[in-house]
Amino acid sequence: MTGVEQKKLLRSEAKRINESFTEEEIRASDERIIDKVLASEAFKKAKSIFVYVSLEKEPDTYRLIKAALEAGKTVCVPKCGKKPEMKAVRITSLDDLRPGRFGIPEPALDEAYEGKTDLSVVPCVRAAKDGRRLGHGGGFYDWFLQRNESYKLCLCRSRLLCDSIPIETFDVLMDEVVTD
Repeated sequence: MTGVEQKKLLRSEAKRINESFTEEEIRASDERIIDKVLASEAFKKAKSIFVYVSLEKEPDTYRLIKAALEAGKTVCVPKCGKKPEMKAVRITSLDDLRPGRFGIPEPALDEAYEGKTDLSVVPCVRAAKDGRRLGHGGGFYDWFLQRNESYKLCLCRSRLLCDSIPIETFDVLMDEVVTD
């Protein structure tokens, strides 16, 4: 089986696993994951963060974004451009977000943040404990992370962890995978 076929199978399994979660399991998982991020040295030390805006079954980042803003950190969120381009755009409030590409909330503003972000919080479909990450297949995060040096945290529900994920030369490894 090729790496592409393996990734397709892993995404299919993730969809099945995600459909099995109850709302209570999701809520409890979100709380544990975000509590771990907020307690981490990476978050505490970061003056600026780049963080995804969560959708559906992804670990909910809204509480994390609010906490970072309240702590006076510079908060940037993704704004997708032409595939696979993505940029970090600074927000000062969750009210700065509007439905964007793929239905994902993103900043209404278009100006890329020119500063360095200390911490990147990245979503996944699945992840491995060694930092391998499986995304949706668009390459947006790999493209962005190759161009922006920061400590990389991937948020992944423990039932979506797997032993191995095939990687290609353009795949960026995470520094840490945070689970519930």
